[in-house]
Amino acid sequence: MTRLDRALPRVRPRPRSGALAPVVALVVGLLLVTGLLAGVPANAGVTGSGSADRVKPQRPPQDPSAITTFARSSLLCTGYIGCNQAGMGNAGYRQANSTMYWQMYSGHNCTNYAAYRMVRSGMPNSRPWSGGGNATYWGGYNPKITDGVPAVGAVAWWKANVRPAGSAGHVAYVEQVVSADEIIVSQDSWGGDFSWARLTRTGGSWPSGFVHFNDVVLRNTTKSSVAGTAKVGGLLTAQPGAWSPSPATFTYHWRANGVGITGATRATFRPTAAVQGKRISVRVVASRTGYPAASSISNPTPAVGPGQISASVAPVVSGDARVDAQLTASSGTWVPTPTSVAYQWSADGVPIPGATGATLTPGPDLVGKTLNVTVTASKNGYDDVAVSSVPTSAVALATFTALGSPVLTGSPRLGETLSIDPGRYAPTAASSAVTWVRDGVPIDGASGTTYVLTEADLGARVWAKVTLTRPGYRTLTTRSGRTWPVKSVSTLRVAAHAGKGRLRVDVSVTAPGVAEVVGVVVIKSHGKVIGQVSLAGGRGVLTLADLPTGRAVYEFRYLGGDTTTPTANKSRSVWIR
Repeated sequence: MTRLDRALPRVRPRPRSGALAPVVALVVGLLLVTGLLAGVPANAGVTGSGSADRVKPQRPPQDPSAITTFARSSLLCTGYIGCNQAGMGNAGYRQANSTMYWQMYSGHNCTNYAAYRMVRSGMPNSRPWSGGGNATYWGGYNPKITDGVPAVGAVAWWKANVRPAGSAGHVAYVEQVVSADEIIVSQDSWGGDFSWARLTRTGGSWPSGFVHFNDVVLRNTTKSSVAGTAKVGGLLTAQPGAWSPSPATFTYHWRANGVGITGATRATFRPTAAVQGKRISVRVVASRTGYPAASSISNPTPAVGPGQISASVAPVVSGDARVDAQLTASSGTWVPTPTSVAYQWSADGVPIPGATGATLTPGPDLVGKTLNVTVTASKNGYDDVAVSSVPTSAVALATFTALGSPVLTGSPRLGETLSIDPGRYAPTAASSAVTWVRDGVPIDGASGTTYVLTEADLGARVWAKVTLTRPGYRTLTTRSGRTWPVKSVSTLRVAAHAGKGRLRVDVSVTAPGVAEVVGVVVIKSHGKVIGQVSLAGGRGVLTLADLPTGRAVYEFRYLGGDTTTPTANKSRSVWIR
């Protein structure tokens, strides 16, 4: 059967009455069949075309070779009512199918349905090419917008005799792109019915191409925006806005003063110092399978301000707050990490000149004051932030550490010199003073490291007291060991007068500084005490009787007193008659 592709005349021939009516009708029918009547709309068979003319043309007879036959397994629904009940509509074509679109045949006709969907998408109701309207021509007459990429809203196009199309080809409307190899279409068929079908590239019914007259696009119904505070280090979040149809997937491209920021392609962006003072916007690109990508650019933020560093852990001062003991300040923990930190120590809240290191050793001038450190964090693009530590306790006086006690040397004898080694201490004392003490009473004028024992010291114990002083330190007083009681060195004189069986002994004891020596002088013979003389005024007399005749050796010794020393033994050889 021949399919016509020219427009019908606007006035349909009226049947004539009388004898001429059969003849006229026969002539018109022959012209329609042979294609000799000018202006006949193109027949697309299943893919036939229609016309927007007010006079509805007579449809050509059905040509079985032009019928498109899809496998039943690919059909999702059939018929206006059946598809509607399955949730697969016809976009209003059921009510509008009596109208010809793009001069295609109305009614059940794939080309009229496809043209209707294009007109409904916003295209004018005039065929956008010159030439035949059969479905097989659609891609051939529109090569610049025809390719092998499926898209929602595109026209799926089959050439003539390409399965499942017949000799006139076929067109359908792409409703959904499941993937590059699977689509869902809606279609009407000349000589058939409205339906939806699922097609796969490997299923044997894949279109010859896709004609992109007026593909459905992703529309940004609510503009993209940026949430967050525009400051260095702050977090900005892209709000993609609302898109139709949804859902869509998004990619992000951040910009500073309209210029793309290299590598900034996430949904969030933290401004760096490099964009400080610039206004930030984001270009959101929406994507959805079967739709061309679309984009939306947000309004720019205010100029990026300096960031704010925050201390997650404040600085802390460690160490003992006392003179000459080192205090150490931690820098604290900051977010983000600063490029540098500066220290300033304060005493009672007043900055200490020059105290700008991480450590501080308090001097005597800080005794009694509380100390703290202020750490200022700095980072390019951020405001400097200062955080202070908790104050220490008041700075206390330091104490000396004795490394060796004082040592006293010298003999506790009248006229002898005593010496004191003050000992060793840490730190070295700024000054040390020695005080000599007699039985617990300081000796007037005795303050050096040596002392000569005087008569006033006789019978007393003497020692030295060492006093250490240094600014910022507690005064330390130590003492040496005590001497034995100070004594004067005694001298014993003995006069022995022998007689018959008798011996008279005269003794005297003297000691420098002692006016009257007292005590006892013992007399020994053969190691045994045979007598003793008590001294009075340093003298004494004793007569020994009943002594054996002969020569004898007698030993005399002064035992000493509180202020006098004992003497050594003195021997006398005497002949007793």
